[in-house]
Amino acid sequence: RRLPAEVRPLVDALNGLLERLSTALDTQKAFVADAAHELRTPLAAVQIQAQLVARAGAETERREALDDLLAGVTRANRLAEQLLALARAEPGPARERRQVDLAQLLADCVAAQIPLAQRRDIDLGFEHSEPASLSGDAEALRMLFRNLLDNAVKYTPAGGRVDVSLHLDPAGVATVQIADSGPGIPAGERERVFDRFYRDTSARDRRGVPGTGLGLAIVKHIAEQHGARVTPAGVSPS
Repeated sequence: RRLPAEVRPLVDALNGLLERLSTALDTQKAFVADAAHELRTPLAAVQIQAQLVARAGAETERREALDDLLAGVTRANRLAEQLLALARAEPGPARERRQVDLAQLLADCVAAQIPLAQRRDIDLGFEHSEPASLSGDAEALRMLFRNLLDNAVKYTPAGGRVDVSLHLDPAGVATVQIADSGPGIPAGERERVFDRFYRDTSARDRRGVPGTGLGLAIVKHIAEQHGARVTPAGVSPS
């Protein structure tokens, strides 16, 4: 309270730095705790499934147990991948940014989803009216759209459709829309789906669809890093 006027700007700057550091440490601790909690369940399931394989007597039982074990390993691996992706998406040192051809990036992401869409008889299409580009991290943006498309294809019933579009408004701002014929997100849960490890009720009801509850959290972080806005209708890079 009795600081000389010449010293106060330095003290205020140090206090601000320490406050940001404290927030970052609290965020990191929460992330580690959440990750440990979420990994415990799939790893415990893998252990049980491995024990069932060891105890299986008949070949049929062993094969079924092995199938369950492989599925458990796949789920644990997917969760680990998403945790690493989320860690990379957290605020940190700025990465090098380059001009990204948004139309080409989207076309590549859509093409990668075609095999899964074909297996589920889903009509997946992409249209864009004119070229669009932005300065950003191409790999991070690829992850963002891959997560959105993965959700759309997974939660759209067989025989449905997923339409991806890219348009520019008169001001030159790009809007990417991914619309599907799936169940959608209940209106009361559209904000919570961006929280880590949260899956909305429509996703939880579809127990046959694998998920970690991290995909949209990753989308949100990457969008914020690129000055984009995420809404239930899509992502609008600006």
